[in-house]
Amino acid sequence: MSKSENEILVSSRIIVEHPELPSDYYRLRDFEYVQPLYDLADLLELDALSKGVEVPKYRTFSLWRAGYSLDGYGTTIDRWLDGILEDEDLDNIPTRRIRQYLESVRTQGTITELQRYQDERFRRCLRLRSVRGLGPNKIATALLSESFDEDWCRQMAIETGVDQHRIANLYCGVNLGPWQSAHIVPPLLRFLRSVEFGISRSVGWSIAGIADPFEPIIAEVIVSANLPFDLMVSAVARTLRREVCFSLIGQTAGRIQIRHQLGWSFSFEDLETDNLGETLTALAARLDPLSRSLATLQGDLHSHTAWSDGSASVEKMAKAVVNSGLQYFAVTDHSRSSKVQGGLTPPLWLRQANALALAHPVCPILHGIEVDILKGGDLDLPHNLLAAADFVVASVHSNWTKSASQNTDRLIRAVESGCVDTIGHPSSVVVGKPGVPDYYRPAAEVHWDEVFEKCAQWRVALELNCFPSRLDLSLPLLQRAVAAGCSISMGSDAHARSHLINLRFGEAALSRLKPNLILNRLSHRELCEYVEDSRSLRRAVAKPKHILHIEQPTLQFDEERKGRVTIRAQISLPQHLPAGSRVIGIDLTAGNKTTGVALLDNSDVTTCSLSTDAEILEFIRIYEPSIVSIDSPLGLPGGGLSIDPRAGIVRVAENDLSSIGIPAYPALIDSMQNLTLRGIRLKTQIEAMASRPLVIESYPGAAQDILSIPRKQKGLDLLREGLRRLGLAGAGLDTSSHDEMDAITSAIVGRYFEAGLYEPMGIPSEAQLIVPKVSPLHFEKAPIICLAGKTGAGKSVVARYLSVFYGFGWIRTRDIIQELLFEDLEKPLDRRLSNWNVNPSAIAEEDLQAFGTLVLSEYRQGPLRSKLANVIRNHSGPLVVDAIRDVADVDPGLIADRPIFIWSVDCTDNLIYSRLVQRRKLGNKKYVQRSPVDKTADFLSKQSHNLISNRGSFEELRWGIDDALFSAITITRVV
Repeated sequence: MSKSENEILVSSRIIVEHPELPSDYYRLRDFEYVQPLYDLADLLELDALSKGVEVPKYRTFSLWRAGYSLDGYGTTIDRWLDGILEDEDLDNIPTRRIRQYLESVRTQGTITELQRYQDERFRRCLRLRSVRGLGPNKIATALLSESFDEDWCRQMAIETGVDQHRIANLYCGVNLGPWQSAHIVPPLLRFLRSVEFGISRSVGWSIAGIADPFEPIIAEVIVSANLPFDLMVSAVARTLRREVCFSLIGQTAGRIQIRHQLGWSFSFEDLETDNLGETLTALAARLDPLSRSLATLQGDLHSHTAWSDGSASVEKMAKAVVNSGLQYFAVTDHSRSSKVQGGLTPPLWLRQANALALAHPVCPILHGIEVDILKGGDLDLPHNLLAAADFVVASVHSNWTKSASQNTDRLIRAVESGCVDTIGHPSSVVVGKPGVPDYYRPAAEVHWDEVFEKCAQWRVALELNCFPSRLDLSLPLLQRAVAAGCSISMGSDAHARSHLINLRFGEAALSRLKPNLILNRLSHRELCEYVEDSRSLRRAVAKPKHILHIEQPTLQFDEERKGRVTIRAQISLPQHLPAGSRVIGIDLTAGNKTTGVALLDNSDVTTCSLSTDAEILEFIRIYEPSIVSIDSPLGLPGGGLSIDPRAGIVRVAENDLSSIGIPAYPALIDSMQNLTLRGIRLKTQIEAMASRPLVIESYPGAAQDILSIPRKQKGLDLLREGLRRLGLAGAGLDTSSHDEMDAITSAIVGRYFEAGLYEPMGIPSEAQLIVPKVSPLHFEKAPIICLAGKTGAGKSVVARYLSVFYGFGWIRTRDIIQELLFEDLEKPLDRRLSNWNVNPSAIAEEDLQAFGTLVLSEYRQGPLRSKLANVIRNHSGPLVVDAIRDVADVDPGLIADRPIFIWSVDCTDNLIYSRLVQRRKLGNKKYVQRSPVDKTADFLSKQSHNLISNRGSFEELRWGIDDALFSAITITRVV
């Protein structure tokens, strides 16, 4: 069959296009393709839980991840299967098996593996997913009942707080929503168009139950037509054979009921009426904003990228933005409290800024952030960092209360922080979420008029979040916000390129609003000027003193603290891979799988895969690198030459890495033991070669995290793009091998090591793991941060974090005391500071502690102060001094004009003891009495600029470090 101008043959479906609608309007939607993937993932888990067997986690995760990465309201998948779109048009390319599933959905409306779950018990479980608070374990128990279980429904109602009647209805198969109009209108109109095709003529249609695309659908949808009902019956029967995502529920006199695979249903009814109805084009124009194109909006002010939980890189998002008809967009990735979404910490946000400076996007980009509004109204990131963002969306993502007053105070405190440009999805209402199209989360209770008044006063916009599952704020509330004098922003909340069409809901909303100002209608230049003017106005508004309903301690970065020294810092210029000599990177394997190998020569990289140690050694002989960087532990716990069971399975290196937020497998865990032993053997053989290259241990995942390069799990294209940002080139970057890509990163670590831009994890006796270090900020005057605190309080963790993620030089006063002791032992006895004999080649930790106590108590730190000043003068960059025992240890009079900060690391004695025992530093020894040196920690804590609490998790400690650092920094952008 040949294609006419208005027809497209798609498999067994014929789609007749309307010139007034987008050319792909009647195709299957992406959410229709992926719903069976979600269903299969959930049923595999529920089936396993009900039987008490192991859940196939890898399988369920793969299905869910594929569904999530492809989900959306457009027709991307259908066009890709037709060959109209290329692989590069997808954010994640489906595996062969997932593609087979998608093909099956297209031809059958489902996937074969779901046929085994057709029993009503399994359909019941899928319906119950929409109950908030009803997790897989609870739902799985519903599989055990063949018939209605009233006791189960009653108990679940108590545990979830959801109305028992709703749970019982879902249990028994009754579900009237709520549903998104975006999930219903396009498939429904496609079905009706297919009916028209079957009878070869257009029909006037009447639809009841869908009143407004901005309101959820609750009642059943009723369809009627100016068509004899008997003709309708035969046309619908033919259509059901073509429209595979629909099935017949039942048919009675004058009524045909049909269900869509997502779970919603509609009925054809024979209604006697003189109403001629509407054409499908008119229905689409009235009921579906997705049928329209953008006309007046110039920018998208809420979007996500692969830096957090988005699927596409910034560059690809920019191209899609331009293709959608927009002029610019804001990158507003999540902040750190959104852990599941991969929220950005301050170092990650700075690295993103660095990457954007390297990028060459096709349109202007606002580098912003979607910052969480925390439980008490504080913001999730330091104020000084938010001040450097181009656009700040502040959103609540969790912990709404039942108190409207508390919720109102929470939003108002965020507004009055002076750091917010717009409030994102303000009421947090959700209708449908990935895999659960009938999920419902009601809007939070808020005294909105109070919020609108404050937003108008502080010139903070209210967002219409255009994601069809949100559409938040509602149009009536937006009208009230406009009446109060608020401006409005609109964001697609896109997490993929295909989500940019969501902004069409914003375009449709403009016909209902008479706003003072729509920020998205401003040009990029006008918006930047507006944001700057608004921020200037906020700085002039007096900060209120709240009495909140929720008690919350003041955060470390509260800019209201007095007497604080502030320093200027600029986001660093883009940093490329350091220049250096030839390096070979090896992603070693332990089994039969080949090993990835990369050769880095200047900035050019080539790769290959090798099998045996002999092949690897021959490769090294041929290319004669100066450094070989191996992704494998190269030492054993305890530092011996053979495995010592008493030393455990974890090295200090793994603990050090974990402390800065990067987990690593223990060197001698069962799955790692053979790899570790092979790595040690290979290192010995390489170091014995005639060319004697230096062998170092690396971990590509850690390096990628520190350099803010996506790991291979996010996709090789994103990893490849991150490597190119570092300035790498060469054929090796085109490899499709995950191991070879990681070998490239190992080689990069070697180059950072050679340039001295690294931090060693662990201790030399166990082999140190080398990680690169980055400097995302350039300080006008490089600060000196002096750490104080008891032994074991966590000062080294603080110093290590500052070193790796902010590029601080790390001065250990322990090393200086050791040098002083060496020097002292070389002097005549009558000129020594100490009067005891110590063997210089066998100095014990107790000797250093005793000497340090002597320098403090007898000499008031004078020798240490002088030597420390010399070390500091020789280092022009930012420094962390680990640790001081007196406020005068770092004497401003001996140092050039540089800001000095004292941070006290706070931890209880019991926590210190338990952590040291866990790290096997004390073994079973009894906790010793505090030394005189430790006793000064209490005094210093009262003199410090910041108190860094280390009484919780390592994550909380890292966040405290970030907050303390940014409390002293005023950031400017790269010019």
